[in-house]
Amino acid sequence: MKRSIVANLGVALAVAGGLVGCDDKKPQNLAPAASSLAPSTVAPSAKSMKFAIDAKSTTSIDMPAPKEHIKAGTDAATGTLDVDVMNLAQTRGEIKADLTTLTTKTFGDAEKDKSQTGHARTWLEVADGEEGKLPDDVKAANRYAVYAIRSVDGLSAADLTKVAATKDGGDEVRTVTATTHGEFLIHGHKVDRDADVEVAFRYAPGAAPDKPKAMTIKSKKPLRATLAEHDVRPRDGFGKIAKGAFNLLGTKVAEVADISLDIRATPQP
Repeated sequence: MKRSIVANLGVALAVAGGLVGCDDKKPQNLAPAASSLAPSTVAPSAKSMKFAIDAKSTTSIDMPAPKEHIKAGTDAATGTLDVDVMNLAQTRGEIKADLTTLTTKTFGDAEKDKSQTGHARTWLEVADGEEGKLPDDVKAANRYAVYAIRSVDGLSAADLTKVAATKDGGDEVRTVTATTHGEFLIHGHKVDRDADVEVAFRYAPGAAPDKPKAMTIKSKKPLRATLAEHDVRPRDGFGKIAKGAFNLLGTKVAEVADISLDIRATPQP
């Protein structure tokens, strides 16, 4: 049972990939190491706005494997986005999902999901395990999964003044779709990743296009991550490689994790 629990680590949104061998050697396809990502900014314009990510923004993770279908998510985030409402291609910034809030929902059983959640966080080295305590600096370094937007294209419209507003409850909404290109950092390793998204700008009735009161970003297609690239492997409570759990990879722990975003943000004063 405990081994099946470990599966959830992948859900940690790192996701699986071909790990090589059952020893302490690093995976051969390990992504470049990084402790952080370079700032993602552009020169401000007359219509640029800074949005703060709502702390309650979420991610959901889906990892189907032959013997177990892991489902999980995070429910806390931070970060900022710089948005020019008349030139959305210039959008830059970063989204940070808090992996210490990673929770699995695989079984629908409180005790089983709690155990699996604990193992997932241990594999990601963001929390202490049942058998030991990780150094605080290690947990702090691995706390966030970070996506830094480096460029945006494929926009259905680049200028919000050209987008007709629709009604949603008491709000007016202007919606565009786009593809973001950026860097994805998990567990001290970064990879290039694209994300297809739908972005909705919400307004008070009659507000000008450059006066949104909120913005949501939702995945149109999941962002995919690979465990091996981020050195996310079976670990015990002290962070040491748990060799006996490697047989879970590809059977109870999928080799890839599909991550969907549900990000909410509001303009900073």
